[in-house]
Amino acid sequence: MHTSTLRQVTVREGPFASVYFDNSHDTEDAAARLDLRWRSIRKQLADEGAEERTLSALDAAVTAAPPSEGRTGRALVAEGGEIVLDEELVEPPLREVVRVAPQPYLLPLLRLSPAVVPHVVVVVDKTGADLFAVGEDGAEERTVEGEDHPVHKVRGGGSAYWNIQHRVEAVAERNAAEVAREAVKLADAVGAEVLVLAGEVQARALVRDELPPRGTEKVVELEQGGRADGSAPEALEAEVRRVLAEHAERRRQDVIDRFRAEQGRDGGLAVDGLARTTAALRSAAVETLLIDGESLADRLVWVAGDPTQVATTKEDLELSGTGAEALTRCRADEALPAAVLAEGADLVPVSGEGLAEGVGAILRFAV
Repeated sequence: MHTSTLRQVTVREGPFASVYFDNSHDTEDAAARLDLRWRSIRKQLADEGAEERTLSALDAAVTAAPPSEGRTGRALVAEGGEIVLDEELVEPPLREVVRVAPQPYLLPLLRLSPAVVPHVVVVVDKTGADLFAVGEDGAEERTVEGEDHPVHKVRGGGSAYWNIQHRVEAVAERNAAEVAREAVKLADAVGAEVLVLAGEVQARALVRDELPPRGTEKVVELEQGGRADGSAPEALEAEVRRVLAEHAERRRQDVIDRFRAEQGRDGGLAVDGLARTTAALRSAAVETLLIDGESLADRLVWVAGDPTQVATTKEDLELSGTGAEALTRCRADEALPAAVLAEGADLVPVSGEGLAEGVGAILRFAV
């Protein structure tokens, strides 16, 4: 899920209706079951005070969506009669969630949506490549068409054999160099953490040789995929998803390891517990928030008009000059993600890490 999209949601006025439900279509009666499920969800939203215009917008979104395939979930967030988030989840939520609150409930979306890993996929052959880049601001596609004659080595002898052989290799190398240059441009543009090379074996090797040393640690080669007509993209897409998921998990574990290392040293840049973590948020000192929704449970915090101004007590906010009349009592599992997104920091959902009160943070500077 792109954090820039979520950040746009947090600055809206509210209140928000947030819904997470099982959207699976893996049985013959799936459509009927979904209809019953939605009627129940709608009643809960109405009972919690959702506006009729917001309910109507949610009705329309549920009705208009095409059936999903297999076991999936769905996240909907609406505000002021408008759908502000509509996402399919990779699996159904463990529990159905229905909330009307001053802030959107985004934590399950962050946990159940695939992490956005900026990346570039290059599908190459000797004549060029198709390139696909994904970053925080969206996706981009490009095609490189190099010299296409001659591109195949000749067989047999003859007086021109060595000249033709040399020309074939030179053309392939020039094509690979052009593909590598375009791949580097895209990687720089999206801040790619992974560069996937797919396609013909020899063409992949030539492109990899042309990549600058600074990018080689990001490169993953895959056997699936090709540019020829009839090449099935499904296998390549599945392998790319696997590579990105593994990278995202390593990145998440690196964050946890860094948090523990900072905790373990004198003056380390890490805090946990609601009081210390919210104090760091108010000081714009948080680089990455770690949050365990199960451990955080139903704890509440106070929030000012600025979502980054969050505290465990009203007194902490009043001392910062915020008037008591501007304060709102909110669930911590709604307020803390909103504060982090508004601050432009990172958020990593965790589970079973033993965080005090279910929250902790790696800091930019000591507070």
